[in-house]
Amino acid sequence: METVPEIFRAVVGTAGHIDHGKSSLVKALTGTDPDRLKEERERGLTIDLGYAEYTTTTGRQVGLIDVPGHERFIRNMVAGATGLDVVMLVVAADDSVMPQTREHLEIMRILGLTRGFVVMTKIDLVEEGMPDLVEEELADFTRGTFLEGAPVVRCSNVTGEGLDAVRAELERQVATVPPKDASGPFRLPIQRSFTVKGHGTVVTGVPLSGSVAVGDALEVLPQGVVARVRSIQAHHLSVPRAGAGQRVALNLSDVNWKDVGRGCSVCAPGIFSASPLIEVRFKLLPSFGRKLASHVPVRFHANTTETLGTLVLLDAKEVDPGGDVFAQVRLEEPVIVAPGDRFLLRLASPERTLGGGLILGETKFRHKQSRNWITDNLAAKEQALGDRAAYVEAVIRAQSLHPVAPGDLPAMVRATEAETQPIVDALVTKGRIVRVPGLGTLLHVEPVEVGARAVEESLSALHQANHYAWGFGLFDIASSVRHPPAVVELFLADAVRRGTVERQNPEWRLRAFKGGLSQEDRRLIGWLEERLRSTGMATPLPADLAKEAQRPEKRILNLLTMLEAQGKAKRLDESVVLHREALDAARDRVVAHCVEKGQITSIEAKDVIGGTRKYVIPLLEHFDAIGLTVRKDSVRTLKPGWESIVAPKA
Repeated sequence: METVPEIFRAVVGTAGHIDHGKSSLVKALTGTDPDRLKEERERGLTIDLGYAEYTTTTGRQVGLIDVPGHERFIRNMVAGATGLDVVMLVVAADDSVMPQTREHLEIMRILGLTRGFVVMTKIDLVEEGMPDLVEEELADFTRGTFLEGAPVVRCSNVTGEGLDAVRAELERQVATVPPKDASGPFRLPIQRSFTVKGHGTVVTGVPLSGSVAVGDALEVLPQGVVARVRSIQAHHLSVPRAGAGQRVALNLSDVNWKDVGRGCSVCAPGIFSASPLIEVRFKLLPSFGRKLASHVPVRFHANTTETLGTLVLLDAKEVDPGGDVFAQVRLEEPVIVAPGDRFLLRLASPERTLGGGLILGETKFRHKQSRNWITDNLAAKEQALGDRAAYVEAVIRAQSLHPVAPGDLPAMVRATEAETQPIVDALVTKGRIVRVPGLGTLLHVEPVEVGARAVEESLSALHQANHYAWGFGLFDIASSVRHPPAVVELFLADAVRRGTVERQNPEWRLRAFKGGLSQEDRRLIGWLEERLRSTGMATPLPADLAKEAQRPEKRILNLLTMLEAQGKAKRLDESVVLHREALDAARDRVVAHCVEKGQITSIEAKDVIGGTRKYVIPLLEHFDAIGLTVRKDSVRTLKPGWESIVAPKA
């Protein structure tokens, strides 16, 4: 089997006005007529993309893509520009710069092309001296663009004059193109889809990332169909593997060629998805000539996709010609894109190129204008483009208080799990992101600080509503801030670390809250504590305490609850409340007896503790509940690890 030599390959495309000789130039250079459709040959008009192969004198494989010049086929032109390394801007000597010449150059700039040269065709049709005038006009036309100062090569596709010079410049340009990085997940925007008898569905295009091998499974999007790669051709030669930057054809199983086409992509499974809400940095063309307001209907072009949508400006109500803004494009149909992709916008009607820029990401939410946190997040994403670790951090940060599941992260950043996992581990180590305890989901440290302030506000409101409580449990606080308990516990831990909240298991309290007790309540709570301390193992019932104090029982119960939250008392059941000193003394006696005797019975406990059954049984059950003792029938022994229960006292 013939294979592609292990040398660098490149993709070169034409651009320019209709009937300036783009297709004829490709045919003259390669011997292949790129106008493959019957209608194209009958009308002498390029409608769809044409392809040809060119081999340099050094053996480098170059794929030539011929794009249509007519205004009605701009969508096909943009599709053909996907993955180009070099552009040949074709200008006829008898026409010079024309409307589509200008629009094509603007589109090439928007799509981020940086290499190219100008080919002046039809020099056989003009008088001597005319090419010099056209070249002067071209110098003005290309000023300020990536073609400023680029060579202008004159030729005739009919006589062959200058074609060797075109070939020489083409080869020089190709030699400057750096090798493609084939790392990352595979993604191929489909430029063509057809069927070959005996083989089935074939899709072609230029992969934007990753590589693919024969036998690999790929996901066809947006359909979500999984197909297997039967065979691969790169630059018309059969190969076992192909990757980014090559012009490839994939023979796929399990998918009908009629169900896929331009606008679809074949990708590594489980990483890419179609989204209708795209975050972008948008630049309005200086040539547009007037301000552009938000919420304008547009045609969105990215890779080989075209769909209708609405442009929503996020950090301004309108944009000046030549100005740039953060924006969200809300599309009628979901598209498959990745951070760093280039896009083009045209007015929906009448069709006219507006501008374009960089795709920063996608979202599930419709962004609102003039929200600083939104534009801050988009700025972080923009700055992180090209740095995967920085982009992973920016994406997690952008989710704010919504934790990111590690399994969802590869799809959010368009990378494999093997690429994202070490980044996550490093960010956790640096303290830039944190894992939610018990869940393993991820939050950025900045939103955690925001969450900490939220729980502080929640605690303040809870304290105001209930002056008697020392603090509040996790579920009460989580219900108040409307976040999962595990996430709220993370917020509380940050607040404790910063000293604004204090914890006494299982409750949290705002340090700044001084309590809302009246002078009378403070006197009563002091009296209650002293009554519990002085009565030891024979404390009065709450109802009796209320009668003794001549106050409502509910008020006494609230104050007892506060004493318990402060750690000064413990309610064993509805009728038994003991002072902490009496509780600790009883515990120490039970432990000493068990250490000496090996066990303790309920009858023995009455004598050891020095109380009646009314107090002793609830007390023993409390010791069982906290893990101090283990009961078997009427006998209790110390539970293994009991020392940790006593340790705080010691």
